Amino acid sequence: MAITGFNINDFKSNFEGGARAYLFMYKPNLPVSTVDSKYLVRASTFPETTVEEILVQWQGIDYKLAGKQTFTDFTITFNVDLKAAIRDDFEEWTKMIHNVPGDHKYGKPSDYSRNQDLVLLDYEGNEMMNVKLVDAWPKSVAAITLDYSSMDVMQFDVTFAYLYHEIEKLG
Repeated sequence: MAITGFNINDFKSNFEGGARAYLFMYKPNLPVSTVDSKYLVRASTFPETTVEEILVQWQGIDYKLAGKQTFTDFTITFNVDLKAAIRDDFEEWTKMIHNVPGDHKYGKPSDYSRNQDLVLLDYEGNEMMNVKLVDAWPKSVAAITLDYSSMDVMQFDVTFAYLYHEIEKLG
């Protein structure tokens, strides 16, 4: 059975090839930085937004309404440079948050949180969309796996907590 009004050429011309998962750039904003970490990014994900539901019951029917909006944690995988400077930069950042081994006082959020930018690129490398993570900080700096049987570059994940994200179309 044919779909009425469907035209394969119209369908193909509207798709334009699609965005590619490898066309992105992370623009780091670290409080302490000894290496240009944007070149050490291996992988990431587009931040997730969830809107919880509120159930309101009326005359035996559950009505679903939009509730609280939640922004899930954001993870970036980094390749480790030859001197492990990228790892050291994140370790220093986490020390700022809790001030270990200093006077053990927590830092103020304005002292340790930084906006972070994830940029999606088009086929020519032009910035087409910017995702700004507002007031982000490293919630977790994951372990680095060491393995005598592997010739791969070492890598580790950094998971950021943040207040919310803003999405700006650039192109």
